[in-house]
Amino acid sequence: MASAIATEQPFPTAELADRLARVRGAMTGAGVDLLIASDPNDIYYLTGARELGGLIQMALLVPASGAMAFVGRAVDAVAFVAHTGNNAIHPYRDHENAEAAVGRAITALGAAGGRIGYSGSALSVATLSALRQALPQATWVDATRFIWDISALKSPRELDYMREAARINAKALDRAIASIGPGVSDNHIAAELYAGMLENGSHPMTHFMLATGPRTAVVHATFNDRKLEKDDIVHFEFSATRYLYTAPLMRTATLGTPNAEAVKLHDGALAAVEAAMATIREGVTSGEVDRAANAELEKRGIRQWHYHRTGYMVGMAAGGSWALGHVGALREADPTVLKENMTFHLPMVLFKPGAAGAGLSETVRVTRTGVEVLTDYKRELVKL
Repeated sequence: MASAIATEQPFPTAELADRLARVRGAMTGAGVDLLIASDPNDIYYLTGARELGGLIQMALLVPASGAMAFVGRAVDAVAFVAHTGNNAIHPYRDHENAEAAVGRAITALGAAGGRIGYSGSALSVATLSALRQALPQATWVDATRFIWDISALKSPRELDYMREAARINAKALDRAIASIGPGVSDNHIAAELYAGMLENGSHPMTHFMLATGPRTAVVHATFNDRKLEKDDIVHFEFSATRYLYTAPLMRTATLGTPNAEAVKLHDGALAAVEAAMATIREGVTSGEVDRAANAELEKRGIRQWHYHRTGYMVGMAAGGSWALGHVGALREADPTVLKENMTFHLPMVLFKPGAAGAGLSETVRVTRTGVEVLTDYKRELVKL
């Protein structure tokens, strides 16, 4: 019997039911009797359940028909019921074995001898080995992409949450940039960015990057209580969230006289992002987009300072990170064909060791004829 949902449900019942039906269609096509969804993003996508202890083993069990069931720590089972109203739970206490609890739940659902699908990216080797031993009659099927390929195409409601996150980002960045000045700690700038996101409606955010001065030449550097100096560079990469949906944004500012290396890197990054956006549309491949972006860097002789892919999929961040590059990415020679309503972050940032780092990004939605740019902030180098 279902319980009342005690927290905000981000998605209407009809949308969740449609998602489940499409996942079950994939299961039927592969002859899978039960699917173990163990990635927090996958659990959130099918149920709306969040605020779960993702570092401890949990699983959403999806049978071919009937109610889904949740296996997790007792404390997480309480949250699952509160978020979903689904009482089909199999909780275990902190001193009990998680794998044994998952095995018992599968047996209770009558699937111990069936074909069981699992996510190779979210179920550890140790957990899978323990389940194989506990359920020797089962046949195990790698179903890693069953939910990924469906969740990659965003619904109107998901896109609205991403647009809301993007609007918050712009307001927060304005506030953070206004706080920049000689002698100001990058911790203070980070605090202003945090406050700008929270006060404008962000739900809990993920870790973000905010590097200053020489630290901008270090990949993924962030605030470290460094005091700004005259002519410093300040580099931001962050995202607010709405119901765990993001729209990452990257921008670069200069304090005082713009660093010549930073200007060169930024101008190349801008050209590369715009080339990528001019190429993206339904039907092109990931590799084509990456090639178009890197051609702009080659023209300017700065390709060697671009160490990573042109873009990666974004959307949900229930797993603690906005990056969903494991689901889809814009990278060299990748044959993935883009589809309408896929969403990507284009973080075109270049790092010249010992000199500078600079760049910018946009978060975009693939359309049939091009892109919708979800983020909305001026693209030029911010000069203070």
